[in-house]
This record gives sequence, C-alpha cells and structure tokens, in this order.
Amino acid sequence: MQLGRRELGALGESFVRQYLERCLGWHVIEKNWRTRFGELDLVAENEDELVAVEVKTRTSPIEGDSVCALRPAQIARLVAALTAYAARSDRWSAVALDVVGVTWQHGVVVGFRHERLYPH
Repeated sequence: MQLGRRELGALGESFVRQYLERCLGWHVIEKNWRTRFGELDLVAENEDELVAVEVKTRTSPIEGDSVCALRPAQIARLVAALTAYAARSDRWSAVALDVVGVTWQHGVVVGFRHERLYPH
C-alpha cells in the first residue's frame, strides 16, 4: 500500500517525536504549530533550550538527502517562526532549529539523520 504525503509526513513526525522523547529525553510541547511565517513540525524543550524540529520524511534514498532538502529561505522562515514561538515566554535561555530526516520503506525506517541548523 502506497502512503500519501500527509500520511507519510505524520508517520515521520510520530517516529521523530518518539525518538526525541525516549532517546534524547526531550519534552515535545507542540506539534504542527502554525504562525504567519510557516509551520513548526515539532517544538520541544531540552533542559532550558527551546528546539524547533523540522521533520523530512522520504520513501527512498534516491530522492536525495532529506536534510539537504531545506533551502535557505525555508530555514529563515523556520527561524522566524521559532523566534515568534520563543517570544511567548521567557523561560528558555536558548533557541535552536534542528532537522531530522527519516527514510521509510515498507514500514521500516531505513535511514535517519539528525542535524542542528541554527545556531551554527
């Protein structure tokens, strides 16, 4: 059965949420938070740091590196959205933007990459 884009994206976000919470010990506080700058897939807390996580899910490694799929303009919009989210509270001493690429084939994760995009 072929998954649609939305289903594949939701599957990837769910997988990444579990990774962040179970493996890294982060607390996901928002999912698909929308602002005029765009949508943040996941917003998590890591001690006193606020981290927006962009999830890129692919079904084939041939489609290219999902982490490299973000263009500079997209990164700028995500940082603007993250800044807008962080302005809602003063409880975070630092903010960051991460991207997690997931390659999913036949119901199994066959590729995974987590990188920090901002700050460099």
